[in-house]
Amino acid sequence: MKTYQTHPHRLTKLTLICLTILLFPVRSHARDLSFSWTTNPEPLISYKLYYKTGDYKEAPYDGTGLNEGDSPITIGKVTTFEVTGLSPNKTYHFTLTALDEIEESGYADVLSFDPLPFTPPTIKSMSQN
Repeated sequence: MKTYQTHPHRLTKLTLICLTILLFPVRSHARDLSFSWTTNPEPLISYKLYYKTGDYKEAPYDGTGLNEGDSPITIGKVTTFEVTGLSPNKTYHFTLTALDEIEESGYADVLSFDPLPFTPPTIKSMSQN
């Protein structure tokens, strides 16, 4: 596992940029969630999506169970990403970081999301032949 050193002046700059990243969650299916954000203006090698479940949205982001893997999910140099396999009746908290060749930024603003519960179809009438 690669360890990133913290350089206060550089980390602060990356943190501020990462905090300005706009995350727009979109429900694509009841248990899927799509994100999009504006690109970071500094040269990057990747973004990481962190997540967790529960009542508290503060770190640590140690979520498990999504189809894409455990937190953090390294998502590459993209500005959209979809997570699948969210469980109903759980609150999810997501945050994003940016990585350059030296370090990882601080967390972006945390987004919380409650997946839609599965509602089975309702039978309005039945007939017997």
